[in-house]
Amino acid sequence: MKKFETNTPETETSTTACVEAETVQEFRKDTLLTRKQKRLIFYILMMLTPCVQFAIFYFYVNINTFRLAFVTFEMLPGGLGYETVFSGIENFSAAWSFFTDSLWMIKNSLILYLCNLVVVMGLALFFSYYVAKNYMLAGFFRAILYLPHIIASVVLVVLYKYMVTDVYIKLVEIFTGNTEGVYGLLDPTQPVSTRLAVLIVYALFIGFGSNVLIFTGTMTGIDNSIIESAQLDGVNVLGEFIHIYIPLIFPTLTTFIVTGMCTLLSADLHMFTFFGHNVPPGIDVFGYYMYRHTVNGSMYTKSAKGLSYTQLSALGLIMTAIVVPITLITRKLLEKYGPSTN
Repeated sequence: MKKFETNTPETETSTTACVEAETVQEFRKDTLLTRKQKRLIFYILMMLTPCVQFAIFYFYVNINTFRLAFVTFEMLPGGLGYETVFSGIENFSAAWSFFTDSLWMIKNSLILYLCNLVVVMGLALFFSYYVAKNYMLAGFFRAILYLPHIIASVVLVVLYKYMVTDVYIKLVEIFTGNTEGVYGLLDPTQPVSTRLAVLIVYALFIGFGSNVLIFTGTMTGIDNSIIESAQLDGVNVLGEFIHIYIPLIFPTLTTFIVTGMCTLLSADLHMFTFFGHNVPPGIDVFGYYMYRHTVNGSMYTKSAKGLSYTQLSALGLIMTAIVVPITLITRKLLEKYGPSTN
């Protein structure tokens, strides 16, 4: 006997609920998929700009630098265009000759780096410890040290030049009563060592505040329980600084030393702000000398303007070959023989 199914109100309600649930689930699934797609598109658009910038200004520039180091540009007859010619090591020979003739400028750059490493970094560590311990006027000093990074560098250079010229002459007059034959510390009549020292002092002054701010931020992040435990063991202030703070911030200190070494041959000592393109002889540094040659350089090797772009590319590779191994070895030695927190 065949049974007939009848649709009761309860059955119809249950069927309708199931259909609605499936519809809602499919709608949510479609909506979720669309949301994922939108997030993916947003991520791609956000990453597109830095990736394109990296590809153009780092990857392409470095590849092109390597290519230019092995070619020369020869002008075609009539001056209509040029042709690219493989030059072998010709550019490297000219670049190495320039490099060896510029050892006095490299010495100036090395003096700047050593002064920054010994004087500025040493004072910055002690001063950062003072600020991190929140001693008297610590907040005031932190604000004062940040001011040079707010004021425009041109303004600071103008003020500094005024201090080492007019203010210096006035002080000599006050203490000696005579200004005959007295000139500003950057005057060409001053010895080269004096003018170079004045520029180095300014560079150290500018870099001091940033070192203190970063070291202070690292020191204030040290767990207080470590400090309290050391104090309970009778460690004095000097021992706390040497045996606790220095080892715990040594990775940051290593980063400063290594990055400073990376810029050893590219430091400009704020020369452009002080002198523009007319740097007095004897006080130049290698980084700014390279900049001027790049600005005044020429595409063609046989040029009266100095090194060509191809020779500058070869010089850049020579600088990289010198600096990179020194930097890596220094980093390895600091990591191996530096203070440990264990």
